[in-house]
Amino acid sequence: MDDLDLLANTAADVLAQVRDAMIEPHPRKVAPTFNSGAIADLCGVDKTQIKYLTQKHNLPSGRKIEGSKAKEYSLEEAITWVKAIGGHPSRPEGREGKVIAVCNYKGGVAKTSTTVAIGQAATLRGLRVLIIDCDGQGTATQLAGISPEQDVEVEHTIMPFIHDDQSDLRYAVQETYWHNLCVIPASSGLLAAEFALPAKAMQQRGFHFWEVLKNGIAPLRKDFDLILIDTSPSLSHLTLNAMIAADGLLMPCPPDALDFASSVQFWGIFSELVDSLPDAKQKRYDFISIIYTKVQANEISRLVKTWMKQAYGTHINGIEIPESTAARTASAQLKTIYDLSKPDGSMEAYRRYKEPLDRLADYILDQLALSWSNA
Repeated sequence: MDDLDLLANTAADVLAQVRDAMIEPHPRKVAPTFNSGAIADLCGVDKTQIKYLTQKHNLPSGRKIEGSKAKEYSLEEAITWVKAIGGHPSRPEGREGKVIAVCNYKGGVAKTSTTVAIGQAATLRGLRVLIIDCDGQGTATQLAGISPEQDVEVEHTIMPFIHDDQSDLRYAVQETYWHNLCVIPASSGLLAAEFALPAKAMQQRGFHFWEVLKNGIAPLRKDFDLILIDTSPSLSHLTLNAMIAADGLLMPCPPDALDFASSVQFWGIFSELVDSLPDAKQKRYDFISIIYTKVQANEISRLVKTWMKQAYGTHINGIEIPESTAARTASAQLKTIYDLSKPDGSMEAYRRYKEPLDRLADYILDQLALSWSNA
């Protein structure tokens, strides 16, 4: 056990050194900048219109890049442009924000990176977004620029609410380096929820342990257009809470035989759990969607995609996020593809990975707009 303690401490020190080397200066992460072409793409206009639109709508004009005729814009300025002329759906007056839980039984399926990327892309479409990290590993927290080990105490997580020390989750919301993207962070202390929730169910007659997160999120729906919940790779008490709190469910799943089999098991167990919970059968979702992630261009991948399409039918939305060197490069820097102001490597690999994520973000916005119109 002494050797194990030494291993854990040494590994933590090395990770801290790697993190500091990659994400200095403080604050730990900085938002990307955008050139005129990127602004035009975000707003769906021709690059030649930028100067005219700047004057017409009194929009940020950017800053000249030293030694170049080009201009660059901050993330906040880019979002200002999108809100002014982007034409993306927005939350109607009087409607509440929507909650999406991103879930899978297995790790390594690109669940967390997809969650954070959707959040970033949604802000670039004019939405105010909150990510709730419900995974004790804290990877979403890490990608949001906050170290789960160094920066997050248990009182910063959802645990005080779980223990009834807070009336809702507003206390836990933290701003991040990314404009209009907030996070409720996680740390390893979150694992205590798996003991606290069943203990309360035993102590309090009629306690709906599966609706705790739903109740804590309720006031935040007025403050955010989109709330994304990153769940642990399991069907834990917190994952069940996230799925019951959600208006929509998103499952990233690689077209791999074992991942597919695991996903089938996940939905089967979730269905059985819902059947056993009072009132849970009345739950309705705006959408349930399975997306292909880490897709490889080989025969096995094509075969498993066929199986998944047969199994999940219209719940497969057809978007394919490829296995990509661009994804691995970004991940190695504790970043997503949206953190990169320019490709770090091949432009083709960058575009091939980013374009389906953009389509996924547009799909999510379409689902939000549809659900708001039907509310």
